[in-house]
Amino acid sequence: MSTINAIAHLNELTREIENDYYLTAQVTATLGVDDIVARIAAREIATKNVDGTAFIKTFLDECSRAAAEGNNIVTPFFRSSIGIQGSVLANDLGHNIPADRLKVSVNLTQGDGARRAIESCVIHAFEQSGATGPVIQSVTDPTENKPNHLNPGGMALISGMRLAVKGDDASVGILFTSEKEPATTVFVAPKSLSPNSPTKLQFVLPAAVTEGKWYVRVTTQGGSNPSRLLKDPRSYDYPEIIKVGDVPGYERPGEL
Repeated sequence: MSTINAIAHLNELTREIENDYYLTAQVTATLGVDDIVARIAAREIATKNVDGTAFIKTFLDECSRAAAEGNNIVTPFFRSSIGIQGSVLANDLGHNIPADRLKVSVNLTQGDGARRAIESCVIHAFEQSGATGPVIQSVTDPTENKPNHLNPGGMALISGMRLAVKGDDASVGILFTSEKEPATTVFVAPKSLSPNSPTKLQFVLPAAVTEGKWYVRVTTQGGSNPSRLLKDPRSYDYPEIIKVGDVPGYERPGEL
């Protein structure tokens, strides 16, 4: 039986309940194609005369090509389907329409093999000792409340724990990093935050955070004790990608 370790964080957002936690999975490792091939070889499945890496890459490339032809893909690990959002005009019917005029995406859900493997595992939850740094639980535009989606120039709300952005270190603040161009970053200083509290950070999204996909990091010298600053700043990288604006492939909650 497999085990997934999970860190338990006290949920300070639900004041009416004193002892509830939310869990974040402790990542054992990030596996690439070579790692998966090594796992297959370790199970003594015949790979002696097969270039496993090339085969898997070829397999996945072929999945991409098949999806682009309108096929759904079913494997033990994932199932894929094509999603199309947007509208066309009557005079578009019967003609080829460029995909960039619509929101065309490949939607992935877990396959039967992945579902069975997860169902048979157990969760071992533990509280992270001496936790002092910030934790981001959600990033939304409070005017629409779509998870992990912001609008250019709109309001941004970061919710979580120990978020109050305090301290005089140059890194203290909120940092947006472009997924497409990691060298492109946008910094939000503490003075731009209102409220700037342990559970909520709200601000106007800078114009430099343009339409696209972004990573978010919060850095602070604040901690569990609001009257004391930490000597060294602590950072938290939000594990989800934030989509800003009308990003192809963005799905509203509940939509496929």
